[in-house]
Amino acid sequence: MEGKEKIVLKDGTVLAIENGACENCIQMTIQDLDELKGLDTKFTDENLESYTIQNAAGLTCATHENKHLVSELVEHVKDGIRISFNLADVDMVEKRLNALEAAQEGINSEQAIQDGAIADLGEIVGGMMEGGEM
Repeated sequence: MEGKEKIVLKDGTVLAIENGACENCIQMTIQDLDELKGLDTKFTDENLESYTIQNAAGLTCATHENKHLVSELVEHVKDGIRISFNLADVDMVEKRLNALEAAQEGINSEQAIQDGAIADLGEIVGGMMEGGEM
């Protein structure tokens, strides 16, 4: 990794990248396609919520937020295989809407549990009233 810029993903993963990375394109050079398998799992929406680019000296030169992977371009070059990760901005309205929908699903689930508990309690009280026990 010496002499190369680095990307530091949200989960703390540090990867060597080609110098001159821009906000919407990160390039890496790998030696064989087996290395690509592990990289696919690193460029997740969660890891791209917040990441930094460090220069060769390890100093942070850029911080980016709310990106997602759009596509990968793989090409053979003289020193290995170059992969270009093309990134785009996350649609923040869609992201917030998804978060609201997930929260609403949680509330609906909790409400169903509460409704079930109330129904069970109603049956118990009804049984007690019919049996004359109180």
